[in-house]
Amino acid sequence: MDLNTRTMQVTFGGLLHDTGKPVYRAGGGGGTHSRQGYLFLQECLRGEHWQPVLDCVRWHHAAELRGAPCPPDAPAWIVYLADNLSAAADRREIEGEGAGFRRDLPLAPVFTHLNGSHPGCAVPPCPQDGALHQPQTLHSIPADAYRQAVAVLKRHLGDLEPGPAWVNSLLSLLETQLSAFPSSTAAGESADVSLYDHEKTTAAIAACLSEYLAEQGVTDLRDALFVHEAAFRDKPAFLLYTADFSGIQSFLYTVRTADALKSLRSRSFFLELLMEHFIDELLDGCGVSRANLIYSGGGHCYLLLPNTPAVEQTLTAWGSRFNGWLRQNFGTRLYLAAAWQPCTGNDLTNTPAAQSPYQALFRRVNAGLERAKFHRYSAAAVRQLNAGQGDPDGRECKVCGVSHTDLREDLCPWCSRFANLSGKIQGKTVFVVSRAQSPEPDFPLPARDGGTLSMTLTDVDAARARLAGGEAVVRVYTKNASFTGLTYATNLYVGDYAASNVMDELAGESRGVRRIGVCRMDVDDLGHAFISGFEQQGETDPARRMHFVTLSRVAAFSRQMSLFFRCYINGILREKNLTVTIVYAGGDDVFLVGAWNDILTAARCIRQEFATFCCGALTVSAGIGIFPSHYPIRLAAADTAALEQAAKNHPGKNAAALFAPERPAVPNPAGEHLPPLVPAEQGHVYDWDTLQTRVLGEKLACLQGFFRSDTAEHGNAMLYNLLELLRGGEHNRMDLARYAYLLARLRPAKGAPGAKAYQAFSDRMMQWSISPQDRHELITAIYIDVYQNRKDVTRDV
Repeated sequence: MDLNTRTMQVTFGGLLHDTGKPVYRAGGGGGTHSRQGYLFLQECLRGEHWQPVLDCVRWHHAAELRGAPCPPDAPAWIVYLADNLSAAADRREIEGEGAGFRRDLPLAPVFTHLNGSHPGCAVPPCPQDGALHQPQTLHSIPADAYRQAVAVLKRHLGDLEPGPAWVNSLLSLLETQLSAFPSSTAAGESADVSLYDHEKTTAAIAACLSEYLAEQGVTDLRDALFVHEAAFRDKPAFLLYTADFSGIQSFLYTVRTADALKSLRSRSFFLELLMEHFIDELLDGCGVSRANLIYSGGGHCYLLLPNTPAVEQTLTAWGSRFNGWLRQNFGTRLYLAAAWQPCTGNDLTNTPAAQSPYQALFRRVNAGLERAKFHRYSAAAVRQLNAGQGDPDGRECKVCGVSHTDLREDLCPWCSRFANLSGKIQGKTVFVVSRAQSPEPDFPLPARDGGTLSMTLTDVDAARARLAGGEAVVRVYTKNASFTGLTYATNLYVGDYAASNVMDELAGESRGVRRIGVCRMDVDDLGHAFISGFEQQGETDPARRMHFVTLSRVAAFSRQMSLFFRCYINGILREKNLTVTIVYAGGDDVFLVGAWNDILTAARCIRQEFATFCCGALTVSAGIGIFPSHYPIRLAAADTAALEQAAKNHPGKNAAALFAPERPAVPNPAGEHLPPLVPAEQGHVYDWDTLQTRVLGEKLACLQGFFRSDTAEHGNAMLYNLLELLRGGEHNRMDLARYAYLLARLRPAKGAPGAKAYQAFSDRMMQWSISPQDRHELITAIYIDVYQNRKDVTRDV
């Protein structure tokens, strides 16, 4: 990473500028939080090389700067403005000095003002340890929670040096310790942005300002940023950058082998790491750090970058180099589109609110991204593609179908790498990117300078040994674990829960019929929420309407989304011990494969936990398909995608579409027929509450209470007959007399136990058959009951 000295200083200064807040809230002495942070950090960060950073902490408010012995070119002036832009307001009071602050005020979820108002919950003051700590009713944070966090900071801060190798370690330390504390405890402000998110955004803005000012030749920072602050806020010092992978679906589902699930997981994992690598190479080339990453997930990212000619040159050159590497290795299957727009400090703070410049900025950059997707290739790129369309003298890879002369066990080099990678994904926790060409790297990566890097999956001890041995390590990624003392290390949260990588094994754990389930789920209207979600629709005054539209709030929202779908999802599935495997879980979407009944449970659990997590501000929709284990995964994925779309087409979305397109009934091993699954549009699409309460809680429970009781005399054969008549009712051809006759046949003998239960069951079944909505729900419940209760099914049907 090539951070210039001042940019490095303001990055550390931005990340540490509010350290005095937890010190003060832990019961620290008098004075402002700026002073308390300065005194605390003096004991941790020793040496003259830390002094410019400490000055950023000591003097980051206007009242303190006015009388401070601060040179005109001191980095503290940059952190001062960055802090104001991050908070989107110049605070009139300073915490620790004014009377309008509560030390014990808890952090509200960042979803509190998203898509309306959702008050009443608070984030538990726990370290971010990978576990899901749901919002709860909480009126105060005990000082002891702050004391524990301060103790951890004191223990680890002394291990750091103010250099590029340690920025990621500091980010990781602050994220684990300060994510559950509010940035502001002012009684009149909303405490829904965490201290960590505010500090990270401050560091990102400060780094951009430093690079922009250097390029502009500005040396009197006091005059530019303090005396003439209002004028500077209107200068285009920033670039909002976005990038998005195209072709993910075709890349993932080019799989035609029995080990398709292993290959899918490996390819998904590879794409996640490839995106992170692209981001890190880009940030390095732009002279900034991962503090400038606003969002990454699902093959998409947003970055805040300095607006300089050198940065724009880097964006163009690295984008071209990266796409050239993609073409060389994967042809047209993958492409990374990118776009960027200049913006001002006023744009980032949405000033003036009446003109909504923040939203306009995101719309401009997203429109640019869509244009880039439609203009992928230059003439030179097309020539490269034409020259590299497989090897005419080679054989076809059995997985991806590309001809190649260097096949190993009928696999091309990349498919062979993906096959070998599947076993390591679970067991290895550290991924080392190095310039040293390992004899057996897990896969190569492009370097920004035109060279090639190698990535290997290993463990912590081996990574430390390689760093200590002087190897040319470029960066280190850790999976679902933070290591503060590991240089160049970035913790990546990865949804990696896996019961098995073998489809037959997953199907074999199903209840009843031996089937796999496939679930595709994503958040409804996330794009709208990202751009306009914090706009208060009921307010007519522009300032009030846009009050919560801030960069820190959007960055915090993005981070929480990634945490849920990349990290917390593992614990949700593990707690239920479900026979489910995550194929991918990105920034807002999920693809699961598993035992069909556990997939249904997993989808409901994820939806319920997510609804609680986001305070009801967002919803998810899902498609849930059921297939034989030998059914091609690429076709199952396509079928389930159609179901997911059917759920999103449901009024209000927030729905689940079940089963799969209709297939003919096939005899099972006992010679009987399982009912075919009907198309989603014929009635298997429900909002989640209806599915839970009316389909499962009411109708399925009723069926199971009657047909699955110890005294039940009838089973699936009778249900099949009832189902056939109910399905006729879907087309206005229901034979009610025949239906009543079948129900009458279920009547127990006179005096037999269960006569009263039968009458209640029969009455409900007749009532449900008449109502179209109830009949739809009953059909769905019968499918689920039959599939749950097939006996002695030893093979797929």
